[in-house]
Order: sequence, then structure tokens, then C-alpha cells
Amino acid sequence: MIEIKITIDTALSLLLDRMKFELKLRQKQGVLKHGLRLENLSYKDLINLVEASVFDTVFLLPVDLITSETNLIQIITGTVRALAKVLHREEFLLYTTLQARKLIDPICNYFQDSLKENIYNYN
Repeated sequence: MIEIKITIDTALSLLLDRMKFELKLRQKQGVLKHGLRLENLSYKDLINLVEASVFDTVFLLPVDLITSETNLIQIITGTVRALAKVLHREEFLLYTTLQARKLIDPICNYFQDSLKENIYNYN
């Protein structure tokens, strides 16, 4: 197992930056009202932002980290739970490793299938 050494505080900082970026994109597209801040969003909108942000951030990681057995799920779970304190939403404390796994497994499967098909040999 590869252990990714990143603190929850650092991961939280990365997640919050990505969430703010994602919020601006959604406001620009008209999905969310302009002038809203993370603190003003409903839990449903927030969890959608969180999951989109985690998904995007995971895609930026090296493929080896995504396809190998790592502590990535635990990092994601801990980071999302830490949002409860930052955004003053207790609902985030209920975020489970199963939810994180459901988010990450499709990415893992995609890269594992791509590696099996040797798609990268032709780039």
C-alpha cells in the first residue's frame, strides 16, 4: 500500500480552493445565483460542489496513485468531514468512506481499463 503523506489541513485547503473555483464556474453558467458564498449554499448544493471538486482533484493525481492501493479514500473522507467545522454544517460529519469509494472507484476503473488496453502507448 502506498501511503500518501498529506495532512487533512492541507487537503482541506486544496478542496476549499477547488470548491470556490467550481462555485464561480457554476455561477457563471447560471446554475447557481451570483453573489452566493459557500456558507450560504444548501447542503445539497454544497455536497455536489464537494464531490465535483474531489473528482476534479483526483483526476490531477498521477495514475499510479489512483490505480494503486492507497489511503486516498481515508484522506477524502477526513477532508470532507473537516468541512463540517469550516462551513458550520454537521451533515458533513456523516460522510462515509463508502461515499468516497463510490466517487473514486469509477476513476480507478477507467484508468485500470485504459492501462489494460495500452492506450497510452500510442501517445
